[in-house]
Amino acid sequence: MKKSLKNLTLILLLIILSACSSDDNVNTENEAPPFLTEAGNDILNIEEFEIALGAEALKSNESGVWSLYSGLVDEKVYFEDVKNPKTIFHGLPDEEYKLVWSVLRAGKFASDTVTVTFAPLKTEIINISPEFYKSRLLLQAKYYDKGEWTFEGDYHSFYPFYYNSGWEDKNSPEIRFYGLENKTCKLTWTTWYGSKSASETIEFKAGAYQQDEALEDLNAGNWQYIKDENGNVIELNMQADNRAWIFRDMSLFPALQSLVHLKKLNLSGDGFYTFPPVITSKYLDLEVLNFSNNAISSIPENFGNLTKLDTLKINNNQDSKVLNALPDSFGNLTKLRYLDLNGMGISHMPESFSNLISLNYLELQGNEITKLPENFGNLKNLETFRGPGLLQNIPNSFSNLENLKFCFFFINSGNAVLPDDFGNLKKLETLWLFGNYQNLPDSFADLISLKDLEITGGSVINELPDNFGNLINLEKVRIAGNFKVLPNSFSNLSNLKSLELYGILEYLPVDFGNLKNLEWLSINSMNLKEIPDSFGGLESLKTFRAYQNDISVIPDSFGNLPNITAVDLSYNYISQFPSTISNLSDTLLDLTIRGNDYSQDKLKSLEEMLPTTRIITD
Repeated sequence: MKKSLKNLTLILLLIILSACSSDDNVNTENEAPPFLTEAGNDILNIEEFEIALGAEALKSNESGVWSLYSGLVDEKVYFEDVKNPKTIFHGLPDEEYKLVWSVLRAGKFASDTVTVTFAPLKTEIINISPEFYKSRLLLQAKYYDKGEWTFEGDYHSFYPFYYNSGWEDKNSPEIRFYGLENKTCKLTWTTWYGSKSASETIEFKAGAYQQDEALEDLNAGNWQYIKDENGNVIELNMQADNRAWIFRDMSLFPALQSLVHLKKLNLSGDGFYTFPPVITSKYLDLEVLNFSNNAISSIPENFGNLTKLDTLKINNNQDSKVLNALPDSFGNLTKLRYLDLNGMGISHMPESFSNLISLNYLELQGNEITKLPENFGNLKNLETFRGPGLLQNIPNSFSNLENLKFCFFFINSGNAVLPDDFGNLKKLETLWLFGNYQNLPDSFADLISLKDLEITGGSVINELPDNFGNLINLEKVRIAGNFKVLPNSFSNLSNLKSLELYGILEYLPVDFGNLKNLEWLSINSMNLKEIPDSFGGLESLKTFRAYQNDISVIPDSFGNLPNITAVDLSYNYISQFPSTISNLSDTLLDLTIRGNDYSQDKLKSLEEMLPTTRIITD
């Protein structure tokens, strides 16, 4: 019974609560709300993923707040100021959001809802490549929070447009893309905005590598290259340029192989340690190549591919590098006219070198070579030979260089000997010989064009040929030797202007004064015993140096030297001076006589005869 009464009580209570609830509902429906608010109009398909909301402005006694009722949420979704009815709302692409604006006034609430939708995420790849690009692209992609490139197919490389993210940075929206010649690749850019992403793909078939692409890789200014009328690069000057290093590896910069029309290339002073393979494999039209002041240790075997070369400079090797040998193919350069290999550490020359039949100028100074090729005389067009140090004498064929005009070389081992028919070099004008020469061949006097002769550097010529005076065009002579006397014919050198002798010479020819054009005479420390009486005939002589000899008498004719300005007779045995020396008072500027046997009275007399001459006695 108690249980039945309890249940009945509960049933009555539920009926009463229900009735009360019904009464409340009736009152709510019939009673008007205390106030209304507006959240603004719905905003649809927004492109920028943020929008300024337009809720009704708050009154002074009101406060409001925005809240998100529905829509995808991540870190990109937020209100900039939830209490501002005009706040900026940030959402995600391709999403719909229900936003609630709630307002509180005097303890009462009112709210309204607005719908905001955003457009789908889109990206774009823009090709901003210059017109000359055929094997590469310059791309700008639309970027949001982050992005990434992916590639499908064969390509060479890519890197960020501004070099600020490192080589092959796949996240840079701006890239330079390098294709492989005639290869196709698909490039896809994917970008993210929050948790949303979008992609675009382009397909690129690379064309042939372009010369302008190579110039871009080299960062070459327009003053560094010359193009012909067809737009081909024919000259390129990258001397001491910090971008020239890219020639080292054609695989890194394949566009370099497009410069096939190059005729002139300067890569001097660019720090190369190896010879760039692209030169001998692609630049086969080269006529002028300057590869000086680098540090290479070899020249490639295929160097002979450069068969059009006219001028080649590979000199002054740096960092103590030595080249050692030239390749056998070097002899293929049959059009080569100018060759400078100064200071390259070459020790061996191939016999094929004799095939360079067009060679006009050859610079081998600063090398020590075992020997010249046996058929070196085949270089019949050679006019200038600036020779190396040689461990063996020059070959007999050297005398066949019929057009040779300028020549010097060093013999660094043993006795130095010239071929018997050396005099066949009829056009030779300048000859400098360095080495242990003791004799000259009889044919030497046949060098009828010779103007400048030097035989020093260890030479001790025992005697000059009797017919030495046949060299009537000689203007300058420097010879070291133990002559004791010069041949009488020496006085026939009527065009001689400068004479320097070293070693031993006791007597000058009696008619030495016939050298009417002689201006400079130096015969120091040679045991010279006397000055011939004809000495006064040297009417052009300006400087006479004969210190440390055995001269005791100055001939009276000495006063007949009308142009003499400087005389050095130090450390001889001179005790008096001829009165005729006073004739030189107007021309002689310096007279050095220290270390002689004159008395103070003789010195005083000399000073009176030469009042304006500086006389040096100590």
